[in-house]
Amino acid sequence: MTSSLPNLRPMLAALAAFAVMIPAASAQTADDLNTLEQQLDASKSLQEQIAAEREAIVQEQAALSQKLIALAEKIQSREAAILGAEERLQELDAEQLKIHTGLAARREEISRLLAGLQRIERNPPPALVVEPTDVLSALRSAMMFGTIVPELRQEAASLSAQLARLETLQAQTVTERESLKDHVARLFSSRREMTDLQARKKSLLADTNERLKAEKQRARALAEKAKDMKQLLATLEEERLKAEAAEKARAEAEAKTAAELKAKAEAQARIAAAKKLQPRMAFADIKASLQYPAQGQILKVYGASDGFGGTTRGIFVATRADAQVVTPADGHVEFAGPFRSYGQLLILNTGGGYHVLLAGLGEITAEQGQFLQAGEPVGIMGKSAAPGTLTGDQLQNGRPVLYIEFRKNGEAIDSSPWWIGGFAQARG
Repeated sequence: MTSSLPNLRPMLAALAAFAVMIPAASAQTADDLNTLEQQLDASKSLQEQIAAEREAIVQEQAALSQKLIALAEKIQSREAAILGAEERLQELDAEQLKIHTGLAARREEISRLLAGLQRIERNPPPALVVEPTDVLSALRSAMMFGTIVPELRQEAASLSAQLARLETLQAQTVTERESLKDHVARLFSSRREMTDLQARKKSLLADTNERLKAEKQRARALAEKAKDMKQLLATLEEERLKAEAAEKARAEAEAKTAAELKAKAEAQARIAAAKKLQPRMAFADIKASLQYPAQGQILKVYGASDGFGGTTRGIFVATRADAQVVTPADGHVEFAGPFRSYGQLLILNTGGGYHVLLAGLGEITAEQGQFLQAGEPVGIMGKSAAPGTLTGDQLQNGRPVLYIEFRKNGEAIDSSPWWIGGFAQARG
């Protein structure tokens, strides 16, 4: 036994050394973690500072946005002024062209006018006092002169007015072109200003975003170093939370399953109880005693033309919007819900192989499996007719239409024997 002691001494020494190292390593880890946390706090403060600067820049961006909006409105105003000036120039050019064209077309007439005026100027009519011996010639010349001169004056006045208008148009054209040039120059200036503002707005956040991005990367690097030291505690906490969540989910699932089973059992009990209920009289024995399910006007009866080349297999009753619909007889609800183009459909099993179908409802309040007595409300009509309840000659009728069909062993039958008054109006 004593011979084994020397072999144990190295092991004990190693264990003692390891025990000494553990507190030192723990202390070093704590110091490192403390340093990292201080660096993380400093990084957080720096990020907050950069974020504050970024917020100020965002505010400046908002102000720039308002300036850009106002500048855009100014540019559009300039563009409108340019369009107006261009349109006015087109009008002035068109009017000048019209005057030039008119003058060109009257060139020969104007030449004759000028020649006549020159001849009159060179050879005026003789005066009586100058040539008293040629009285007849003077009178003739005076008469001709008196006839020609007014026309020449009128033509000259018209020509003078056109030339004056042409000068005015040319002056206005010069003015408009100067105005257009000024508007275009101002537009270019506004566009340059807009370009500068947009460039300023884009560059504002670039530097700040880069600084913030770099600081966030540094913070993530610091956090990665600290994560290893905290990983064990974090993992344990995560596992505890997962276990609690799983237990909570299991309890909720069990409660939900129990509630579903209870609801299913209650529904089955209601259906079973409803099945025990039976119509008070056999359906075949209650002819000439049923009230119509809704108030309205009968549009089509069983066997009438459906407007599509066939015959109807039920009754079409036009009702008011939101009209109340009741069951015409005792029976079990075998179906309640939407069906193809018929809107809401209710199928009532009245016993003895008979079924009553009510289609075209806007809303059904009865539920499948219920036992209903005659006169119980089952739903209301909609605002307009369902496509499946319209016949060929009633396509333009905007009123809701209730379609009623009786079936015996799956085949449609004439329901008129069952209604009070046969096919009288559907009135209560």
